[in-house]
Amino acid sequence: MAKWLKQSTTVNNIYSGDANYVHDQGVPAAQWVVTHSLSKKCGVTVVDSAGSVVIGQITYNTDNQVTLDFDGAFSGKAFFN
Repeated sequence: MAKWLKQSTTVNNIYSGDANYVHDQGVPAAQWVVTHSLSKKCGVTVVDSAGSVVIGQITYNTDNQVTLDFDGAFSGKAFFN
């Protein structure tokens, strides 16, 4: 199940924050289509179920959706910020 995370910091009484999204890919797949609803082209980090970073092709379909393509099927998480 995907989770929304909200990070915020206060520096010199100035609020700054940025929404983040974590996608949990429970079913192994070589292509993940993820709707994150962050309204921006996010940075993406993907890890497999063992916690190793996986490199793949990122296609920004819209400001709210990406397609992640990999050489093989696996389950894991994608972190958007």
